[in-house]
Amino acid sequence: MTSEESSPKQRTATDVIKQFLLGIAFGLLLMLIPLAYISLSVIKLQLLSVIALAALVLACGILAATFGNKFLGPFMKFLESVPPIG
Repeated sequence: MTSEESSPKQRTATDVIKQFLLGIAFGLLLMLIPLAYISLSVIKLQLLSVIALAALVLACGILAATFGNKFLGPFMKFLESVPPIG
């Protein structure tokens, strides 16, 4: 017999949705890093690059929803280490 304390905690649907949205936010930040160094007028958005960026964002969301805090933990530590602006 196993007690409830030793079994892994079941995540609710709202937890999974929150983690998915946090993963999407992480993917958007990853997508914006190259844009910070390149002028927007230089970039020619082609269909393939838009699809690749959208796949990156969705992949981060799916990974965050699947792995939960194992995926989001390093991201949260990074955000806590960034000094506030202003």
